[in-house]
Amino acid sequence: MANRRAVLAGLAAGAAASLGRPTTAVPSQEDLPGADCQRPLDEPYADYFPNVVVHTHENQRALFYDDLLRGKVVLINCMSINYDAVYPVTANLVQVQRLLGDRAGRDVFMYSLTVDPDNDTPDALRAFAERHGVQPGWLFLTGPLEAIEALHGRLFAHRDRHLQGPDAMRDGSMGLVRYGNVALGLWGSVPTKTSPEWIVERLAWIVPRQRLAGRPQRRGPAVMAWA
Repeated sequence: MANRRAVLAGLAAGAAASLGRPTTAVPSQEDLPGADCQRPLDEPYADYFPNVVVHTHENQRALFYDDLLRGKVVLINCMSINYDAVYPVTANLVQVQRLLGDRAGRDVFMYSLTVDPDNDTPDALRAFAERHGVQPGWLFLTGPLEAIEALHGRLFAHRDRHLQGPDAMRDGSMGLVRYGNVALGLWGSVPTKTSPEWIVERLAWIVPRQRLAGRPQRRGPAVMAWA
């Protein structure tokens, strides 16, 4: 038990240290692996997420696991520009980002994965993000359809397996937000229409924080400030 606690403590410390690491560095083309590239890493479920190349609304390339997930606390949702009127999730998440303040991009990284990559190009996503007043710390992601389908299949279950392409991804996944502490392998989900305050509270449960000083006391969970 003591060894297991030491391992978890080390992982938490590593996550806290990596939260301040910038993610703007983009690998060169020759360094980019294929869509099926998977490498054993030192985090739970590291080999579960395809390390595919995605493109951000800032016109940068990134490796989904290495650059966007590894060692971070993340908030991920699926979206589509054309379906935003039906699934108006972005406006609610804008309020989440405002509540996070400068913790967005430092303690929590927000990602919106399009389910319509043929139409949602980086330029289209950039214009969409600007219309909604999206601030740094939140990236809109697109890429080849095969890569997006692979990520969607890992993050969200398909409702209708008989559908293919973007139609297979326009399902209940756009009604959920996934959040996780990747370093510790802690994941959960919450409806996208949940109040922004409650979404932020759920995130606070998995963000590494400093221990409270003093001896443990027998009482219920205490409200803890963000680190």
